Parts: sequence; C-alpha cells; structure tokens
Amino acid sequence: MRDNKEPTMNRPAEHAEVRPPDLDTVQRDVDHALSRRIELPPRSVIDAGTDALVQHLSRFMDYDYGHDEQESGGIAVRNLYRVAERNLDVPVRPTPQTSHRAAYVYWHTVATLTTAFRDLYLTHHRNADQEPPA
Repeated sequence: MRDNKEPTMNRPAEHAEVRPPDLDTVQRDVDHALSRRIELPPRSVIDAGTDALVQHLSRFMDYDYGHDEQESGGIAVRNLYRVAERNLDVPVRPTPQTSHRAAYVYWHTVATLTTAFRDLYLTHHRNADQEPPA
C-alpha cells in the first residue's frame, strides 16, 4: 500500500501527471494481457506487460476524479482504490521466485484493474464535458 492504510483518492497536485494518458497504448497493453493463449507466454513477456500495466494503473489512480466520499459513486471509487492498492502492495507483487502461473494471473488482475480505472477516467471525462459552464 502507499504511505497509509486508507486509500488515496489522488496524489497532491504537485505529484500528479498532467498529460492525458495514451488510451491507445493502454488498450493495447490490456488486450495483450487478456488475449487468449494456448500456453503461457515467456516470463519476460509477463513481467514486461505487468510493469507497463502497473504504470498505467498508477497513473489512472493519480487522477483526480472529484468524487465525494459520501456519494455512492465516491464509495465505489474508494473501494476500487482499496482493491488496486492491495494488489499493488509489494508483498503480493510477483518476484523472480513467484511461479510462472501466479505471475500470469497477477498480470491479468492488473489488466482488469487498469481497465476499471480507464473506464472511470473515460466516464469522468464524458461527464465533465457535459457539465454546464460555471
């Protein structure tokens, strides 16, 4: 987990990424992780794919979604953060000693979480575009 036990809805503005994510790259990396295979890919492919998805996921998690914790959407977002942070926690991340299959399952998990945050990001942007100007 990050520095504390409660999920961080976003980092302070000085740490947040300002460029929009490259959604095509995110989709390509997610598709690569979730594609059907006859056999497991080499461990180097799994590890590289996992690293790319962790970067995407972290970037989406840094984004300010503007959800109030009291709103039902805020509770869902907070729960999503908890699950993602639990999976990004160092003790659950694969190491070189982790089995090939477990590393593959972790890659899938991170891909699924990245997809959820990507969808949250897209929904937030669609809603922001529809809000009337102040």
